[in-house]
Amino acid sequence: MKLPEGYVVIYQPKYTVPSVFDLNDCGFFSERPKVSGEWGFRIICDKDCRCKVQAAMLLRQPGKDPDTGRSYEWWVKEAEIALDESLVLDPEAVAQQLSDEEMRSAFITEFNAWHDNLVPLKDDAKVDTDELKKKLAALVADAFDRRRKDLVRRNQHWVLSNIPRRVHDFKYGLYDHVRGNLYPEYQRNGGEDSEDNLVKKIALFSRVLDDCYQEGLRKPDGNTWKNEDEVWQCWVGFAGSEVEAQRVCRTMDAVFRDLQL
Repeated sequence: MKLPEGYVVIYQPKYTVPSVFDLNDCGFFSERPKVSGEWGFRIICDKDCRCKVQAAMLLRQPGKDPDTGRSYEWWVKEAEIALDESLVLDPEAVAQQLSDEEMRSAFITEFNAWHDNLVPLKDDAKVDTDELKKKLAALVADAFDRRRKDLVRRNQHWVLSNIPRRVHDFKYGLYDHVRGNLYPEYQRNGGEDSEDNLVKKIALFSRVLDDCYQEGLRKPDGNTWKNEDEVWQCWVGFAGSEVEAQRVCRTMDAVFRDLQL
C-alpha cells in the first residue's frame, strides 16, 4: 500500500498486530502475495496535521500483484478511513471498510488504545485540539526527519561520490559569474553556513535532482524515485532541514535567474 505524497506514518503497531505493510523479502509464499501478516493498519498524517487510517487485509480471493503482474489465489485489499480533527473514527466508515467482525474489533481496540494515549483532554473532558495539534506536529516532524535520514542513507552512495567533481566544476565555472552575489544573497535569506558549505549544498541539490525530470523519475544509479515528494525529501535530508533547503533554493533562484537575462 503506497504512502500518499506529503504524508508520513506517525503510528503503526509493531507487536500486537502482524502487519501486511511489512513485505516478506524472502518470498516464502508461492501462492499468495509476499506479506508477513493477515491484516494491519497505520496512521498517516500530513504537514497540516490531517490524519487518516490506512488498512490492508489479506483475503483468499483470486488477485494479481499490481507491481509484478503475477496472479495469486490471495490478494491484499486496501482501505482508507478519514479521521476528524479530534482523531475520532466514523463507525459507519469502519464497518464499511472492515467487514470482518473479528478484524474490526481488534482494529478498534488497538486504535482506541493509541487514541486514548495521545489525545489530551480538558477539565471538562473535551478534546484539547490546540494541544493535540502540537503533539501531532511533533510526531509529523519526527517522522519526516526519520524519513529524510533514511533517504540520505539509501542514496548517499551515488550522491556523495559525485560531489567533489561538481564542486570543482562549479568553482571553476559558474562561480566566476556569481561570486559577488551568491553568498551575500544567501546571508540576506538568513543563511548562517559557510560559503564553502553553501557551494557544497548547491552541488548536492544538482546531484539529487539529476535526471529526475525525465520520464519515470530516474535516478543516476539506474533506480527510480517513488514520486516527486521523495526527491524533495531526499534533498532536504542532505540540506539539513526544510528551512535550509528552501533558503538555498531561493538563493539559487535569485542569483542564477539573473544570468539568463
